[in-house]
Amino acid sequence: MADPASTITLLHGEYALVVGQDGSRMSVRVEGEHLDDEDGLPVSVVLVTALARRLLEDPDFHDEMLEWYEEHDEEDDDEVAGTA
Repeated sequence: MADPASTITLLHGEYALVVGQDGSRMSVRVEGEHLDDEDGLPVSVVLVTALARRLLEDPDFHDEMLEWYEEHDEEDDDEVAGTA
């Protein structure tokens, strides 16, 4: 049996970058309204799409993002503990 799907409600003007992983294979997609708008996409959609594409196509960027997150996650933990 497949895992049940999750849902998220996006507000007007919000877009989501959905990242998945199956073994070593990563997938990304952008969700939101008006993604097929012929008049052009909002800047936020272009930024999210660029981020998704770079995550998939640039292994160095992928590693840099993980390192950045780990560094900032430790900073957030210090702030919560009151040691910042």
